[in-house]
Amino acid sequence: MLSSYSKIYNLLRQSESNPYEDYLTEIIAPIFEQPDLLTNFFKRFANVDLYEISHVKAYTQKTYNKLHTHDTDSRPDLVITFSERETPHIVFIENKLGSGEGHHQLQRYREHLEQSEEEGFSTYLFYITQYFDPKQVATFSTKFFQLQWFQLYMMLQENNKQDLYYKQVLKYMEDIELNKSRTFLPQDVYAIQNLGRTISMLDQCLNEKTMHMFTNLFGKPKPWGNRAIELRDYNRYVIQNDQSDWKFIGCGFSFEQADYPEVSVYIEVHPNSKHRSILMDAFEQFAEVNEGWIYEAPEERNDWFMLYADQSLTHFLSTQDHIDEIEIFFIQRLKKLNELKQSLSQLNWIVVE
Repeated sequence: MLSSYSKIYNLLRQSESNPYEDYLTEIIAPIFEQPDLLTNFFKRFANVDLYEISHVKAYTQKTYNKLHTHDTDSRPDLVITFSERETPHIVFIENKLGSGEGHHQLQRYREHLEQSEEEGFSTYLFYITQYFDPKQVATFSTKFFQLQWFQLYMMLQENNKQDLYYKQVLKYMEDIELNKSRTFLPQDVYAIQNLGRTISMLDQCLNEKTMHMFTNLFGKPKPWGNRAIELRDYNRYVIQNDQSDWKFIGCGFSFEQADYPEVSVYIEVHPNSKHRSILMDAFEQFAEVNEGWIYEAPEERNDWFMLYADQSLTHFLSTQDHIDEIEIFFIQRLKKLNELKQSLSQLNWIVVE
């Protein structure tokens, strides 16, 4: 289930621009107006103790006119102002998700902050990135700090007040994978030690009888490298192909939703499909009359939808030959999915040679 913010962003991304970083900044900004969280943020990432702070304000996309040495105006993602007793503070936060620093961006921010120092402000510059991006910012008195988004996620998680806003922000950060673990668990070490053997067994389940049946019914799957991409991006190890008109058929192993891997056969459809309504009705009817098949309907107009049959890998562990039983599962479900394909022969499908 996507967070509310992911659903809103899916609507925004249909525009010509893709305001990924700005969108995250807008979501995070209200949290920084909480004095207790701001105090914790400074203690954790700047080793600064704040006392008796007040008048906390967070501004997004605030523009500073260019100085005479600058080529452009400056617009930090987030500007925070507050008072600590009698001392005014100003904080610039620059947020990066995958992109790099703009032309002399941090230098320009530093110079704007130095002007504020002349006016009596205590100044700070934070650079928050998704990936490691070391920077050297020479400053006279402005304090410069950099961190990564997973660190901020961990702080927010620890400070979660259990209110709806915090929960939705955390869920959105999980949706866009800003919560990736930074520690190896014992099971991770075991998995690494046995990675080669595990991949070999997964391939045996997919490459032999299953591959033969898949090719005969739905055409040749995409190249082997696609499995590694699917594993990296979607936590699944599958063979699949494009059936035209935004329809994709596949089978393999999913590692995302349950405690144990799921063995699955599926057809998923992008919302751009010309026959979206016909497919949704057909999937729903198919799931009603075929035991073990599940129709996952779209929650809104821009969602994918899918029909699938799955079984926990634990179901096969009591059998004598795990690979053989998994192949049987794949083949039976692929044949069943082919029945659906035949019943919808009027739609566009790839030609099986």
